[in-house]
Amino acid sequence: MWADLARSTRRTVPDTSVAAVTDALDYLCLAQLYLQDNLLLGRTLRPSDVKPRPAGHWGVCPPVNRLLAVLGPLQASLPDGHDLQVLHGGGHAGPSALAHSYLSGRLGDMYPHLRPGPAGLHELVSHFPRPDLGGEITPLIPGHLHTGGQLGPALAVGQGTVLDAPHRLTVVLIGDGECETGTTASAWLAARALAGTGVHGTVLPVVLLNGQRMGGPSILSSLTRAELTAYFTGLGHVPLYADGRDIPALRRALADALDTVGSLSEAGPSSVLVLTLDKGHGVPAHLKDAPLAGTPAVHKTPLRDPAHDPEEFAALAAWLASYQTEDLLDQKGRPLPHLLPALPGPLPRTLGLPAPHGCVAASADSAHRASGQLFAQTVPAVLHARAAQGPFRVFSPDELDSNRLRLADAAGRPVSWAVEILNEDICHAWAQGYTETGRHALVISYEAFAPVLTGLLRQQLKHRSMRRHAQLAALPSIVYLLTSLGWHNTYTHQDPSLTSALLAIGDPTVHVLTPADPARTAAALTFALRKLDRCTLVIAGKHTHTQHPLDTLEEELRHGIARWPHLSDSPAGEPDLVLASAGDLPAERLTALAHRLRAERPDLRLRYIHVHDLTALAEAGSRPHALTTEAFTDHFGTRAPIILATTGHPADIHALLGRRHPGTRLTVLGYRDPEKPCTQAQLLTHCGLDDNSLWQLATRTARENA
Repeated sequence: MWADLARSTRRTVPDTSVAAVTDALDYLCLAQLYLQDNLLLGRTLRPSDVKPRPAGHWGVCPPVNRLLAVLGPLQASLPDGHDLQVLHGGGHAGPSALAHSYLSGRLGDMYPHLRPGPAGLHELVSHFPRPDLGGEITPLIPGHLHTGGQLGPALAVGQGTVLDAPHRLTVVLIGDGECETGTTASAWLAARALAGTGVHGTVLPVVLLNGQRMGGPSILSSLTRAELTAYFTGLGHVPLYADGRDIPALRRALADALDTVGSLSEAGPSSVLVLTLDKGHGVPAHLKDAPLAGTPAVHKTPLRDPAHDPEEFAALAAWLASYQTEDLLDQKGRPLPHLLPALPGPLPRTLGLPAPHGCVAASADSAHRASGQLFAQTVPAVLHARAAQGPFRVFSPDELDSNRLRLADAAGRPVSWAVEILNEDICHAWAQGYTETGRHALVISYEAFAPVLTGLLRQQLKHRSMRRHAQLAALPSIVYLLTSLGWHNTYTHQDPSLTSALLAIGDPTVHVLTPADPARTAAALTFALRKLDRCTLVIAGKHTHTQHPLDTLEEELRHGIARWPHLSDSPAGEPDLVLASAGDLPAERLTALAHRLRAERPDLRLRYIHVHDLTALAEAGSRPHALTTEAFTDHFGTRAPIILATTGHPADIHALLGRRHPGTRLTVLGYRDPEKPCTQAQLLTHCGLDDNSLWQLATRTARENA
């Protein structure tokens, strides 16, 4: 279908239209970097027309512009029900994305002050880099997908966008420098893990072989054509090469690539388009008797100070004039009629996901169904139930069996909606592509291996933050189940620091759920997978056998915290001691302590709190679930000593509490690195969570407070 569309548009849209769009994009990119007035060169250029401090990236724009131009006729001719997405690996082509969105009118549809015309052109060019949209590719630019800022995951994110979406083609633009990243290198082969897992769409990778990274030659450019062909062939891809200077040849190569590209449903070779074009194409060859083209200077603004340097100004004036804007744009800055067939039309209006309703009730139901069951029973049941409700995917780095999660159909065969690959980055990128296109996903990982994803998660949160502030449609939440906790693992498999890293950034959408038992884990997962626009970590061990009464579950889900009445004395008055657990192992340890205290020290007035969402402890008003000052006092009192145990680092709790920290009356117990291998019992003792240490701490603090 896609190849037929490319060939039919080659017949109906002349190459001259595509070439004109290419030139218009190049000109608008250059103008954004350098001009503040005289934007269409209606008179002789003056130094005062030039920005005193040009900023932005030119080097990657020319090849990106050529791809956008040759894809435009396809985007303009999409049959109903089909979707073509362009996903950028690097974000430096912001001027290209803005220029393309401006010419197509999509930018003006979202931001009326940027409609094609004199005012819109002035806003686009003179104010670049814009304080509201930025100077790089962001989700605020309509019609362009981006991975969020970290180089490497674009190909895998693109694969995620087409899972269970046979109507979609995603064209992924990958720089040759990006091909040096581990995530990109893995993604070529990773596609094989997706064959046979459903009916999927198509990904066309396009490698922008411009010869350079930011600071020097790329490794990929050092390969001969034969070596490059052998490299891609070995990875299961058939390379097709196109010279970016030849628009007709590039259009033919695109059609040929779409003819041989396979959907992700199929095993076997698939095509990759390799576009060769020197980085910063169009830049003056020399400046001040020194080479300019082909040097690292073309990465950003090749001419550093043309407003004040006469030689640079003369070079810029000639460079701008070479595009002959009178043949591209009218006097109001709108594309001339012969460009329009090569430009995509308005984006289709899409309805956002419906706001979730009944999350607490549905989550409580799942917990009651799971009551008395173990982790290995409750979690698969929740995931099967979610998969039956609509598009849903589970991604895991080869750890489902190890985590006691057998996801099989009625015949005992592995379910197609769960995919494993031994690469955390790929799992995250697949989930990102899937959720960014409106479907729900879950990543399941060992707690200790998840911190490798810190950068990717933080970049995706920045991406989501921009969407949120622009009031774009809500997306499914980012949801992780972290299990195989360090408390039951070998020394090298102990690292709860992903929680620390995500809490530290203060993003209000981050939630860390610490259920006390498997039934609450079922509720937490059900709750997290129904919510929108959150980032939720569910921290749950696979070894937990202890079950706790569920009478406070709805309060835990709604408010992130609850007092457990079966272990608390009369709510009136100040207790002698507050015990607070956050997580299943802490709940197991502290409830055992509470039972012993009630048996051996009946004189002590106890209050037992379970923290289901760590963010409930945050300063009032700082996070959506943060307790009010009154509620915090109601739970933790004003004078009583508090022993709080968590599965993670104690520092996480101290940092969350901030200015509401109870001071010396609070003791936080949690994971402390033992610095050497030890038994599980030794680790509990090292962290103060063994029976004896807890008893000594509780009786001593209560006595000192008497």
